[in-house]
Amino acid sequence: MSGITRREWIRSAGSGIAACALSPVLPDSSLTSQGLRRAFLDAPTPLVVIPAGTFLMGTTLQEVQALATAYGYHPSWMDGELPQRQVYLPAYAIQKYPVTHAQFAAFCLATGYPARPNWPSGVPPGHLLAHPVNHVHRADALAFAAWIGLRLPTEAEWEKAARGVDGRTFPWGDAFDPFACQWNSDPSSPGSGTAPVTAHPSGASPYGVEDMVGNLGEWCADGPVPTTAFIKGGAWTSHEVVNLRPAARNMSGGDQNPSRFYGFRCARSLP
Repeated sequence: MSGITRREWIRSAGSGIAACALSPVLPDSSLTSQGLRRAFLDAPTPLVVIPAGTFLMGTTLQEVQALATAYGYHPSWMDGELPQRQVYLPAYAIQKYPVTHAQFAAFCLATGYPARPNWPSGVPPGHLLAHPVNHVHRADALAFAAWIGLRLPTEAEWEKAARGVDGRTFPWGDAFDPFACQWNSDPSSPGSGTAPVTAHPSGASPYGVEDMVGNLGEWCADGPVPTTAFIKGGAWTSHEVVNLRPAARNMSGGDQNPSRFYGFRCARSLP
């Protein structure tokens, strides 16, 4: 079987390279789908290095008032984002894309971890292989991250990777771009579902991290209280632009809530 081993992947990730293929070697007999095997081996999982330094986290009172007026929200909806502040973070790396169904399936097949409830016959359907995996609670995300030698990002790490250092409203700038993320533009519709993680390159953050808003909300390592976690980025069901900002703090979830709206990506500390 071609591809690098999990050990080799962890070694290369540990060296701080910006991109590497997440390709554990699995015996063919352990895979129930050759299409899954091929898709997994062909899907790179780059790590993007976020340099040490301060960034603007949260939202100013003036922006809260402007957003509330523009989108019909009471300003208190965004109280959790106040005040905007300078936050220092050491250097770290974060996955360029969320973890996909194919990648999580390889983890399940390699370790015996339970398949997701929306996978017929224990493997994801072909049309979802490149979509972000959902129906995961935080323990699922932590287990996958540990398997590849990574961890979940903190809320601050997630937000810096999504918006850079200048306090911009969206990953790509201050004006909303309806074509830069997977969202629901029609409030009367349930939405079209998730999209492949590479479907919106124009929505990349200043660091080149993609799919940070829309598609699925993403688990963070920390949360409001010990049994919950921040979930950042909105989801494909989001039809309010105010919920599709990296600073938005309107989602958090209990550790044991494997929602179809939640996914994740991994991070690692750097020396």
